Amino acid sequence: MSLTALFTDLALRLQSPEFLESARHPEHPTAFTRRRKLPLPSLVALMPSGMRMRMSIQAELDTFFGRLAGKAELLRMVSEQAFAQARAKLSLTAIPSLNDWLVERAEQHGFVPRWRGFRLVAADASTVRFSLRASRIERAATGPDSLWPVSARCRVDAGGLAAWH
Repeated sequence: MSLTALFTDLALRLQSPEFLESARHPEHPTAFTRRRKLPLPSLVALMPSGMRMRMSIQAELDTFFGRLAGKAELLRMVSEQAFAQARAKLSLTAIPSLNDWLVERAEQHGFVPRWRGFRLVAADASTVRFSLRASRIERAATGPDSLWPVSARCRVDAGGLAAWH
């Protein structure tokens, strides 16, 4: 299998009914069913690649859609609010499960180099702190897409942001 075939499989996976079903947030069972300006495959492609935060979110969106259309200039296809609404309807497990699927396919076809039978992984000891708005604490702390154990402690700062620690 070539690398082109692997990316073709990824594109087909992004458009499959199975991925659509697993990508919907449980609170939004009808999400991504209608044709919108920001369909599920574009949203998923944008999440890991486009939001480097060198610019405003709107500028990042315009740059992404300009490149997607093969144009050198910025292209206003969706608003920042539309992106936020679509992102809220995406399951927290959608991108990690897609990543697992892609890594598994890459390993099956020999794209993951091995050293003495082991897959080499580079990692550091960075600590990541997640912040949430106080209004989102209940949604993030409960349900099947829970990010943190229920026993996690939460602190709300003066700006209304909650931090789990």
